[in-house]
Amino acid sequence: MKQSAKALFLHKISYSESSLITVFYTREFGLQHFLFQGGKKKAAALYPCALCELTFYKRPDSELGKLTEAKAYRNLHHFVLNPLLSTVAFFIADVLRNALKTEQSDQDLYDFLESYLVNVNEQENFDGSMLALNFLIEFAVHLGIEPLTEGTNKRYFYLNEGSFSNVDLTGDLVREGSAVFLIQDILRGGSLEHYLLQDKRIALEIMIRYYELHIPNFNVDRSLTVIREVLYT
Repeated sequence: MKQSAKALFLHKISYSESSLITVFYTREFGLQHFLFQGGKKKAAALYPCALCELTFYKRPDSELGKLTEAKAYRNLHHFVLNPLLSTVAFFIADVLRNALKTEQSDQDLYDFLESYLVNVNEQENFDGSMLALNFLIEFAVHLGIEPLTEGTNKRYFYLNEGSFSNVDLTGDLVREGSAVFLIQDILRGGSLEHYLLQDKRIALEIMIRYYELHIPNFNVDRSLTVIREVLYT
């Protein structure tokens, strides 16, 4: 049966001389995989995090649908033209591909992702060093793994529990320092002006480790390497 869906493009791999296997997160059907025959000639709209309107066929007993058309319904032109934003989009797509693993629809989550991407695309001035970090923290809220903050900023971040404390219990799953205060200030909407580039880089590394602990098989090493080189050097 012919179907349509709004979707966020995540990944593609070559299938033949002309075709692709594509991965999308759809508003109506969650994570979906499609064979896109002739897709290599029709893939202009398929850049990381592209917002697409899909037309496809899929049988209930098959994990792989047949994609016939993918056209943009929102033009995220800055994600295409700006190398820094292109890098961030590649990272976000990698995070989503590792975190979203079912065909269960979550329209509120999809709407958050669409709104986040549109808002970033429309910004004239932005702090590139904060984009990936902000996304990880906001996305954690929608995944239900938001670190818990209470009262004033605490010195230690306990990654396993997802909580902050002033109790000194050192270990591999405990972080401290300015980056921990930065994460708390982002969660609370506090002032970020006094934080250094190094604080933002360390905070990103902390949040990646946090995701690894709370999402099975989470691994974004490839895109993280690019992010480090582009945003923090």
